Amino acid sequence: MGKKSPPLPETSAESWKLTEHLTRFTNLVFGRRLRASRALHDAVVSAEESGYTHDEMRLAFWVARCISGETWLKTALQKDQLSPDIVLRHRGCTNPKTGQPAKRWLDELVSRANETNPLLLGAVLSKLPEDMIEGERELLTRMEVAFEER
Repeated sequence: MGKKSPPLPETSAESWKLTEHLTRFTNLVFGRRLRASRALHDAVVSAEESGYTHDEMRLAFWVARCISGETWLKTALQKDQLSPDIVLRHRGCTNPKTGQPAKRWLDELVSRANETNPLLLGAVLSKLPEDMIEGERELLTRMEVAFEER
């Protein structure tokens, strides 16, 4: 019999719910087959503690999938070369290989939301399951990101 986890506090339960949503979104739009992970949950909690909203975190994944100019990030997420928690990185630590400050992807992606291709956003939106489309459409509208549905 497997180990049972203690019940999560309500705030942690909301964080875990977002983690599961981000995992499902990642699997659908990047073609992955992941389960919700503690690493992604820790990234969600850390971003929450730093003042980021759930909408900003969800939007960062949209931008990672639909922005031009950062195609290596999309490709690395599609080819299992990076864990999805990289999208939520918001602290500028030092890259150990280059010695340069590490990219703060959460800030970068959220700030570039209006650089996404509206047709690509609409195409990705249309490929989501019915139970997700309305919520994602509302997110894009609320965050004032232009998209064109077919």
